[in-house]
Amino acid sequence: MKNKLLKSFIVLGAMVVAFSSCSDDDTLPVKFDELTVSGGPYASEITTNGSTNVNKLDPSSSSFSKDYQLISPAGGTDISKVEVYVSLVGQNINADEALLLTADASSFTSPADGGYPEANIVFDGAAIITALGIDSSNLEGGDTFNYRLAITNPGGTFSDVSANFDNQSADHTFSSTVVCIAPPPPGVWTIDMHDSYGDGWQTVGNSSAPITITLNDGTVFQVGLCTPYEANNFACINEANDGTDTITIPTGTTSADWFFPGDNYGEISFEIYAPSGNLVAAYTGGSAAGPIALNLCNE
Repeated sequence: MKNKLLKSFIVLGAMVVAFSSCSDDDTLPVKFDELTVSGGPYASEITTNGSTNVNKLDPSSSSFSKDYQLISPAGGTDISKVEVYVSLVGQNINADEALLLTADASSFTSPADGGYPEANIVFDGAAIITALGIDSSNLEGGDTFNYRLAITNPGGTFSDVSANFDNQSADHTFSSTVVCIAPPPPGVWTIDMHDSYGDGWQTVGNSSAPITITLNDGTVFQVGLCTPYEANNFACINEANDGTDTITIPTGTTSADWFFPGDNYGEISFEIYAPSGNLVAAYTGGSAAGPIALNLCNE
């Protein structure tokens, strides 16, 4: 009789716990939007304006900017400054990290709908060279400038990224590449094109949009691999895996703007060779739409 009573109490107790657990889950759901963010402030990039490449031949002509949202547990209003640091990894020279610029709170803006303050940070090629104390003639195409943000609020200066909010920070990092922007060498240019899946090019939007080259006189060239899934509206190369096309840039051309429409499925890659035979651009699968940077430093 004792054993039966004991078992009954145990079963009854388990049922009570089970019902209590269900009740808690139903009436007390976790609401993540009500959690309080802790730790230090951090920067969230909104947009990049202009090409981030730095022209070795004329650094002062290279300028771009980035817009950041400045976030902290106090709504960003406690952030006093944003510092940007830069370093160089090059083929001929390296340069340790140096302070590039400081943006203080007086330069921050607030969106019309309220919310966190925003900062527009301008990166100038000549200022980068000066901050690092280097001679631009020692740069080579493909050298890399590395940037790091650090944010200061009453809690200190934060620049150590963590995977959790307890040590969140301002360490938004990115890089830019040294190129040589000059009048394009006249002659025959070669574009080798590839599709890793073997069904021609499907650029962004699943279309067959081509690489487009626009010269200063208005001449337009279009190159790409044909797609079998739709009518192609340009003189594409009818190859599924690999194909080569050429364009001829005439003497006297002062500029040639190359544009890639973007890779829809991460399958497209290509290489561009100048008339000298030098490789001046190489894009891998998954590249986004945008201007194609040509490295003419060795031309």
